[in-house]
Amino acid sequence: MTTRNAMLHCAPGRTDIALAANSGSCDAGIATGAALGGIVLPLADVRGTFLVGGLLTLGACAALLGRRLVPQQAETGSRKGNGVRPEEPPPAG
Repeated sequence: MTTRNAMLHCAPGRTDIALAANSGSCDAGIATGAALGGIVLPLADVRGTFLVGGLLTLGACAALLGRRLVPQQAETGSRKGNGVRPEEPPPAG
């Protein structure tokens, strides 16, 4: 629900596209997890698979927590490479 809310907030005019992107990303995450589990299970047995899953979960939590702890820059286009061009001065004369 949290990701769905964030997607709808980012695309208020195109909710159908936002909901489709949210469903697609959720399905892709499930498929990726199943594929990774299928690769790790024969190599590391059941305990190793649970360990890898737990480590990936801790990594994801650390990434989310790190994003919350790092102060965000103002959304005024001050970041480099964000595609926002500075305003051009008015023409002289």
